[in-house]
Amino acid sequence: MLHSDRPGIHHAGFFVYRAVALLLLLSAAASPRAAAQSTPFEIDEVTVTVDGDFTPDQLAEELVTQPTPWGPLVYLNENISSSFGAPRRFYDPLVFYNDVRHLHDFFNDQGYFAAVIDTLVEPADGGRRVRVGLAVRTGPRSLIDSLSVAGLPADEPVIAAEAEQMALLRVGDPFLRPKVFEEQNRIIALLHSNGYPSARVDSVSLRRYASTNNVAVFIRIDHGPRTAVGATTVTVNGGDVIDSAVILRQMDFREGERYSEPKRVQSEENLNRLGIFENATVRSTFVPDSSGSATASMSIAYRTLEFQEVTPEFLVLSENNELFSVGLGLAYKHRNFLGGAQNLTITARGRVNRLEELHVPGVLENGLSEPTLFSKADLQSQLTFPYFFSNRNTASIALATEGEKQPDYQLRTLRARFAFTTKFDPFTTGITEFSIERVDPQFTVPQNVRPEDSTKQFNFIEGFTLQWNHTNRIFSPTAGSFHSVSVEEAGLVSKAVGGFQLPYSEYVKLSAVGKYFLGLSADRTRILAVKVQGGIAHLYNPSNTTPVPLPRRFFAGGSASVRAWKDKQLSSFGTEITGGNVAVEGSIESRTQLFPDPGTFLFLSLPNIWSVVFLDFGNTWYRPSDLQVRDVALAVGAGLRYETFVGPFRFDVAWRLYDPNRTDGREWLTEQSFFNGSFAVVHFGIGHAF
Repeated sequence: MLHSDRPGIHHAGFFVYRAVALLLLLSAAASPRAAAQSTPFEIDEVTVTVDGDFTPDQLAEELVTQPTPWGPLVYLNENISSSFGAPRRFYDPLVFYNDVRHLHDFFNDQGYFAAVIDTLVEPADGGRRVRVGLAVRTGPRSLIDSLSVAGLPADEPVIAAEAEQMALLRVGDPFLRPKVFEEQNRIIALLHSNGYPSARVDSVSLRRYASTNNVAVFIRIDHGPRTAVGATTVTVNGGDVIDSAVILRQMDFREGERYSEPKRVQSEENLNRLGIFENATVRSTFVPDSSGSATASMSIAYRTLEFQEVTPEFLVLSENNELFSVGLGLAYKHRNFLGGAQNLTITARGRVNRLEELHVPGVLENGLSEPTLFSKADLQSQLTFPYFFSNRNTASIALATEGEKQPDYQLRTLRARFAFTTKFDPFTTGITEFSIERVDPQFTVPQNVRPEDSTKQFNFIEGFTLQWNHTNRIFSPTAGSFHSVSVEEAGLVSKAVGGFQLPYSEYVKLSAVGKYFLGLSADRTRILAVKVQGGIAHLYNPSNTTPVPLPRRFFAGGSASVRAWKDKQLSSFGTEITGGNVAVEGSIESRTQLFPDPGTFLFLSLPNIWSVVFLDFGNTWYRPSDLQVRDVALAVGAGLRYETFVGPFRFDVAWRLYDPNRTDGREWLTEQSFFNGSFAVVHFGIGHAF
């Protein structure tokens, strides 16, 4: 390892390692074998050591200089296609010099102004390759000595107070240059939200004191003129004309109030969320006046979609992602039913599940009564009101009838649902539901289930769901979290009206789910995804033996659950077809982008291909007292994803790592013959498992 004689980047080290590299080149050129070699030195290894709060992997990701990757990847790249695998990596002194300069800037940005970087370049593999080394001593870290913000509006004490109270930088905190940028952006966003849309950063001054090694931060703001909302104009760029009142009620701003850029953005989102526009924009033009203030003239432009459409549907998979399931459907949509941007949809669908078990001659002879024909059909209609007392609230009325035939049961359901959705803020949504539901389950082998499970029911069900969504993408999140908590009750209303002379259930159900997404690399090509969910349904009236309705119980197994079991085929009590009243399950996935660099193979975009390895766990229980850790099933597997604009296409293969229902003493996969004794399940679908 080479050392220099003063703080900072070791310029002496630079000259030495460049001299070493030159000697390597000269000595290689002096040998007959190297004379014939026209390629530069291949990088055999790059090692990084660092002290303090950093890891070698963290610094290695900052480098352009990288070692030649794994041999099979090089073989694919050189012999199959340059779009596959990865190429060899060669040493370039200039690139390495820039890498070290970049690390110097990196440590400066983290407050380590006295960081020392030593370098080493040495021959390997008989002079055909080189090994590159970096050793970093970070030294003391600079702190924030003081923070000053100048240029805020002098007559705005509320803005000044919020700017100070919500500051991201505090005296005594470690100096982080990115946090300085975040602080100045926060102040500008605060001004943009409170009537100063022209505010900008005039200058940022950082002064480091030699006596303390700490940094004084000075931010100067040019707040610009105070701006109020002016008149709003509406322009039709194509399609049908919408009543201006329908459009204006979606605006979060009003004429005369202070202009807010977030309100303009939110208003544009409100319009496009109606679903009747091909495109809708809300723009502002600032016009200064003689008093030093300004007015924001607001302009709305839109182009509508066709109001009515009929769409045929071809269903490749059922809603439960059954293997080998197909179906047909027909959907009618009216985007402006009776005006007011009210949305009416009517859909009819029919599915045939488990085609691999279907006996076609039997279907031709027996029709729907054929024992091997498993299917589901439904007819649904929904009317949505996008404005319900406020543009934060929507309401909907839905009617549905469903018929389902499975190997173990048949289920007929009639349902009416009234739902109210409230957008509390950009991340928080509340859903209140009132459902009237009639269910009629009929089991193929009734002696295998409790008599009450076959009971016809008529229930009034009330429920409330609260969701917090902080993920960064809709279909394939790479960061953030999602949480949901739901509670529902049945029995109070049913008891008051007598259940219409049909049995009804009296229960309370609580369920929750959490999803977490974490980037394992700076470029987010490796993602760790975690899901944990569970719930409990409790019959609160001991004198009423009517169970929780079948569609409201917990089921485990399937492509979005514990994937080594088929849909609804996992339970701890032997009658999984009836579902459970308690459930706990979760998943851990590692998602890796296989080809981060741009490229295509046939019609496939290579960066859209991801691999997944996963571990699933979970089960259902009949009652809380039955819950035992030894009953938690485990599944492992791997899969592929291909990203599309409607979400990723998914292929998974899962094995039962631990099967709590086996009675032969071979619960673990390692105790089984991999091909003969183990159990694998294949899943296809659209969208991630979670």
